[in-house]
This record gives sequence, structure tokens and C-alpha cells, in this order.
Amino acid sequence: MCTLLLLLAAAVTDVRSGRISNRLICLGLMSGLIFQIWESGWRGSVLFVIQVFFPVIVLYLLFLMRALGAGDIKLFSVVSGIWSLKVICCCMVFSFLAGAVVSLGKLLFYKNLGTRLRYFCHYVQLSLTAKSIGTYDRGTSEKETIIHFSVAILIGFLITMGVVI
Repeated sequence: MCTLLLLLAAAVTDVRSGRISNRLICLGLMSGLIFQIWESGWRGSVLFVIQVFFPVIVLYLLFLMRALGAGDIKLFSVVSGIWSLKVICCCMVFSFLAGAVVSLGKLLFYKNLGTRLRYFCHYVQLSLTAKSIGTYDRGTSEKETIIHFSVAILIGFLITMGVVI
């Protein structure tokens, strides 16, 4: 329930302000640390650190590309700090699937699917030619291209927990 409330608050603040509060992230991390120590004693603190850094390591490339925000990665770390690696892996998969559905819906709504696919292919071609990963410039208005991924994380968590199917 604690995780659900944190994710809900993060999604609401992200949609309203475009940011996820670091205070909320700190509250979630503190909750996870306390929970892990409660469950496993001081060994739980080591487990907590490993689990919190797992999403950072796995998603760092997407952050470098500007495809995923730091707040979203920190939000995954909060979930990982409270739950197990199995739960965070499932949550990540379902979150990215939910994000893909939301993105596709947005592309269809703004009728720019073909344009965005060509733009993405051009980005991949430039990255392969330069043999480096650059920033993915969205090229159009934020309204048409940005999704609030915290909402997808919330949906992914709900699916992982079996609340939404």
C-alpha cells in the first residue's frame, strides 16, 4: 500500500509539474531501507543498496539518450528498494509496455506516427555512423512527444501486483 501511494503521488506531481519530487523519492527510499532492515536485519541494508542501484545501472543508457528522466529511474529505484529484484524486473517490463501503448496512442492522436518513425530511424542511423549515442532530440513540441512515464510505472506496478490485468 505504501508503494502504491508513493507511485500515485509521483504520477500526480509529474503530470502537474513535469517533475517527480526528490522529497517523495527520499521518503520512498527511507521506507524501503526501514522495511529491508526490519525484514532482514542489517543484511537488509546491503540488499537495499544492491536493489536500489539495479534500475540505475540497467536504465542508465536510456537516461543518456534522454529517453527516460532521472525522476523515472529514481522512482524505479524506490520500488526496487521496497520490493524484490523479481518484482522490479516485472514492473519494468510492464511499465515499458504500458509506456509503449500510451506512446502509440499519442502518436495516433497527433497523427505523426510516420514522421516520428522516420525521425527515430534517422537518429539510429546517425548513432551507428558516429559510433556513439547522442541525445535524442524530440524535434517537435513537448505536448506531442513527451509522456509522463511515472504513470506507466504506476500501471506497470499495478499489473505486477495483479491489481490490473
